[in-house]
Amino acid sequence: MIELKILSTPDCPPCDVAMRAAQKLQGEFPDLSIEKVDMLEHPEVCEQHRIYSAPGIVINGKLEFVGAVNERRLREKLRQISSP
Repeated sequence: MIELKILSTPDCPPCDVAMRAAQKLQGEFPDLSIEKVDMLEHPEVCEQHRIYSAPGIVINGKLEFVGAVNERRLREKLRQISSP
C-alpha cells in the first residue's frame, strides 16, 4: 500500500494540479491511496512534516515534494517507492 497525502489550501491551483496527477496515477498504481488534507484545518499535520507552503506531498509518512509537482515527477517517485 502506498499512502499519499496532499497537504493543500483552498483555492490553490498547484494543489489541484497535484491532486489531478495523483488521481490519474491510481490506474497505474492500484495500491495507491490518496488523501487530501486541508492545511488550514489540520495545522498539526503541517507541523509534523514541517511544511508551511502548499502543496506538500507526503508519501508513506515522508515529505517528498513541496510546491507544484507534475504527473511525470510523481510517477517517477511512486515507481521508486513501489519497486522492490
